[in-house]
Amino acid sequence: MPLARDFFKLANIISCSRVLLMFYAFWHFLETDSNISFFLLTILVIVLDAVDGIVARALREESKLGAKLDIYCDRVVELGYWYFFAYQHYIGFWVFSFFLVRGLVVDFLSAKLSKPLGDSFLRSSRFMRFFYGFLKLSSFALLILGFDMNLAHIFVYLTVLICFLRALPLFFKSRL
Repeated sequence: MPLARDFFKLANIISCSRVLLMFYAFWHFLETDSNISFFLLTILVIVLDAVDGIVARALREESKLGAKLDIYCDRVVELGYWYFFAYQHYIGFWVFSFFLVRGLVVDFLSAKLSKPLGDSFLRSSRFMRFFYGFLKLSSFALLILGFDMNLAHIFVYLTVLICFLRALPLFFKSRL
């Protein structure tokens, strides 16, 4: 039963709660049409991504299961938001499709490596991980708040570009 015991660690519960909170945010927005509460719930979903790692390290709950669960929950949340925005016609469906295909390919290639993030600046540096997260959060925030959709789309396209560039080292390392 070690797998079940690992699953119910606080950090893993926080990771999984992000997915449930994301669905609640979508439902709440569709029911109330409140951009502000959708924005605040989205911020909470994103912040909890950092919190789960902090909790895992602080409580010494780090595990292989937790690392995988965090990655899978990140992927579900990211794809969930891109799909929601495409479904609402805030962005083209191609954006969601890009992130879906890129995620599948990167996850497949990463599964064969001992260090999934690799050791390249584009994939593993704190700066690039922060910058990519900042672009995603900015894209989501601008799409939700809807002040300037042209600016929102610029951030979306920058996010797509950085996402593509971050995948390149993995493609070269796996010799595709």
